[in-house]
Amino acid sequence: MIQVVTLSPAIDTTYSLRQVKMGEVNRVEEVHRAPGGKGLNVTRVLKKLGKSPHIHCPLGGPNGNWLEEQLESIGIQKTITKIAENTRTAVIISDQAPTVFNEPATTVDQNALDKIISGIESSDVIVFSGSVPKNIAKEDFENFIVSLKQKTPTLIVDTSGQHLLTASKHADYIKPNLEELLEATGLTKDQALKEVSKNGSKVILSLGENGVELHGDSLIRCVAPVQRGNPTGAGDALTAGFAAFFETGEREALRQACALSAASVNSEVAGDYDRDTYENLLTQVEVTS
Repeated sequence: MIQVVTLSPAIDTTYSLRQVKMGEVNRVEEVHRAPGGKGLNVTRVLKKLGKSPHIHCPLGGPNGNWLEEQLESIGIQKTITKIAENTRTAVIISDQAPTVFNEPATTVDQNALDKIISGIESSDVIVFSGSVPKNIAKEDFENFIVSLKQKTPTLIVDTSGQHLLTASKHADYIKPNLEELLEATGLTKDQALKEVSKNGSKVILSLGENGVELHGDSLIRCVAPVQRGNPTGAGDALTAGFAAFFETGEREALRQACALSAASVNSEVAGDYDRDTYENLLTQVEVTS
């Protein structure tokens, strides 16, 4: 079983239009709303891959009720912890260069954190994905990650900033993109990789159009043909693919993840991909080690 844990779910609202004109009235051509935030994106990709992911997350208010109904309708196993505040929204404006407006993660108190941990079962793989609410202290987040690690032999963490550094002390894999890695450490790429792996974490490093690298016992690099479209959620597809195929070995898991990430760029909606595109790209991924 793959369990996904997130503290920052959201409703992703995607506005599609040909071109955004700042300071003017823009007429949206299509609106799409879906369960979003990094953790829910990961879960939706896992579900489409035919896995049976179980999502653990806090939800509150009308937005939280809507999200719970949506997860129910698409058949995703879930353990919901109720919180007082209304769950956040993220707005994606999809034109020639997609723009994302992310509301800050909704407040999650210590009682809710404890409930989330108590609802998580032992699992082959646990994925923690997404930002951390500002009200959660560094030491409380570290305790949360330690508790997750106690429930799995394979903990994959995709977060950012100081929380990425905290997670690197305990996770088996961390999955930053290059910008997040450099921002969290303030170091060069090589120095940053050394810093975040000094406690044993392996690094799944997303390089955008330049593919993905796995820095662990050895270096594995995968590159797919460049895709033009909406890159929002591509990193989440990467995380989902690696978790989904982890049992096949790191090399194959990274190849699958790379193809999924590239395929997701062709989808206007984060957390989705076209199966034919994915299968076609899978035959074109270049793997070196």
